[in-house]
Amino acid sequence: MNHSLKSKLLIAVMTPLALGWACWLTGQHLQMTRQQKGHEDLFLQEVSEQILVSMPANLDGLDTGARLTLPQGPTPSRKLDDLSYQVWVLGQRSPIVRSAAAPEQPLRPDFQAGFALTQVAGEPWRVYAVTDATGRIQVQAGRARSAMRAELAYWIKVSLKTGVGILLALGLTMGIAIHWSLRPMNRLRQTIAERDALDLAPLPTAGIPREIKPLLESFNGLLGRLAQAMQGERQFLADAAHELRTPLAALLTQTRVALRAGTQADARLALDQLAHGIERTSRLAQQLLDSARIDASPLRGDHRTVELAEVATMVVREFESMAARQRQTIAIRAESASVHGDLDDLGILVRNLVDNALRYSDPGGRVEIRCRQGDRPGTVELTVSDDGPGVLPEEHERIFERFFRGSNGNGARGSGIGLSLVARIAQAHGATLRTGEGIGGRGFGCTVAFPAAD
Repeated sequence: MNHSLKSKLLIAVMTPLALGWACWLTGQHLQMTRQQKGHEDLFLQEVSEQILVSMPANLDGLDTGARLTLPQGPTPSRKLDDLSYQVWVLGQRSPIVRSAAAPEQPLRPDFQAGFALTQVAGEPWRVYAVTDATGRIQVQAGRARSAMRAELAYWIKVSLKTGVGILLALGLTMGIAIHWSLRPMNRLRQTIAERDALDLAPLPTAGIPREIKPLLESFNGLLGRLAQAMQGERQFLADAAHELRTPLAALLTQTRVALRAGTQADARLALDQLAHGIERTSRLAQQLLDSARIDASPLRGDHRTVELAEVATMVVREFESMAARQRQTIAIRAESASVHGDLDDLGILVRNLVDNALRYSDPGGRVEIRCRQGDRPGTVELTVSDDGPGVLPEEHERIFERFFRGSNGNGARGSGIGLSLVARIAQAHGATLRTGEGIGGRGFGCTVAFPAAD
């Protein structure tokens, strides 16, 4: 069951108080029980002694018959109402003086002085007896144990009602205080509820409690990152739409040219251009799909050990026909090098590096792929280099940005997506990128350094 923050705070505050009060009440009960026994004995002793010293010396001549009574009317309840006492002249069969509620038989039949537990009418009593110095007069005073327990129960009941009342009042006060303290959070909740779904502006932090402000600032940071990601996705969709619109328009144009061609040579030229456009559009669509796939699953925890040399070898075989059409040479030198990663993502990384090198190299150029153990222990390096026109030094840091196209090249037109995919996959695998010159001090080279698998 999910509780609100208000109820959790109230429970957290009131539970220790209630437990502490319960422990205090238990201790009070034990202490009052012990104290009551001592106080009761002292009370019986004091009353007995006061009655004894109040008796006249000629007690034998008193009339034991008629008694005085109080005036009619309600009388307040007093502690002495359940106290019984008797004044005996030892040797006589009935007490000379006794309280109204005292029985005729002695409270302590053995007439021994001191405290004792006796049975009066089948009920246990606590009795104290004191004898005068002559050994002739004895005063017996006692109370029923039930009366003592009733008195204790009364005070426990009063304490319980008082404690419960105080706890309820304190709980109400704490609830009001917590509600007042959480008013900024309620206003913040209302602000969020009234917002538009795409409104990612930072939430106001004015008036927010100091303990909650770090959480709100972290949430605002998340909103900022989401806004940046959404802006990037909007820009990505806009650029993707633009990139697809251009080749599609070119395909349509080449198709119309081929349909209207007057000679077979003109038709073949138009069809060659159409095939080239379809290849470029297919590559762009594949890159867009790869980019969307990587965005949807940036890093999964199910990476396995992958032999990077085998991935590079398979990719090179895919591009052999493309290199042959452009009279380019593609060579690979691969040593055993294992990494932890996603096989499909690593294939995309190698494929885009090789495609970029072939596409921006001149006809008859050379592309080399090298896979080996890194110079630093515990690393594996994949290097793809060419002898083409290369990349300007000031553009090396920007070459991995999405949709960035270098100004130096052989006139080949790219989408600006391939190397950005390389950078994102490398980051997801904990790899680092280095760029520099290519083969023989010419062209462009890119090295990806992966952590080696154990």
